[in-house]
This record gives sequence, C-alpha cells and structure tokens, in this order.
Amino acid sequence: MARLNGPTVKALALELFDYQFSDADAASVAHIVGAMANYSRRLHAIGLAGLQPPFGYPTMRAEADRIRHNS
Repeated sequence: MARLNGPTVKALALELFDYQFSDADAASVAHIVGAMANYSRRLHAIGLAGLQPPFGYPTMRAEADRIRHNS
C-alpha cells in the first residue's frame, strides 16, 4: 500500500483548499492519516457490532426521549 507523505499532503492541501502547510505540519498530517488508515483496518476485530453511529436515527431518538423525560 502506498504511504501518504508530506509533499503529497502539501500538494493536496494547496490544490483542494488553497492552504499552505509547513513541511513539519505536512509530515505530521501524513503520519496521523497513515496511522488512522492502518488502525481502521483493525476495527472489525474490536467488536463494534450493535453500536450505533453517534448521530444515527435510533441514537437521536433515544437522546430526544431522555431529554424529554428529564425536563
């Protein structure tokens, strides 16, 4: 798998967002994105089945019910 690097982050930020990164910041972003991509491949192993996304419809309804009952 190709790794994201600082120069690529700088080029993408400039092209997509017209934003200038320093070399150090671009390298940090590349490292963080690489780590997140690596760990995202392991999510299936930690047993997230049954969890709702934080803004999923069932979660929002449950929160609305909780607020209504507590007010």
